[in-house]
Amino acid sequence: MSKTVPANNREAAKQYLATHRIPQMFESLLSCLMLERPEDPVEFISKKMSEVKEIGLDNVNWETFVFHLHPYRDNLRRNLVHDGSKYDKEREEEEEAKADNERGLSQSRASYKPEVFQLTEAQ
Repeated sequence: MSKTVPANNREAAKQYLATHRIPQMFESLLSCLMLERPEDPVEFISKKMSEVKEIGLDNVNWETFVFHLHPYRDNLRRNLVHDGSKYDKEREEEEEAKADNERGLSQSRASYKPEVFQLTEAQ
């Protein structure tokens, strides 16, 4: 017989996970593990956790460790294909930011934002 957890405890647990961005961290780790399939997953996760400490948990999302693997991130493709996609717009903004930086102006951030992980409750 399973014990029912009071709703306020479930909400507190969900709030804790959301506040500390735990789902995003695990999504990022799992995405990377699925693609890279390291021989020693424990060591791999340990190294990635060190990276999380360096960049800060607020900067981690599902694609943090696989961002560079996306086909639209290929430099040759980014320089040759101009299809009006969000990645093309991101490239244009990066070029503008680089030009601004060279002129001594502040650098703007790219507008691409990954989908946000939504915490759901299992039934």
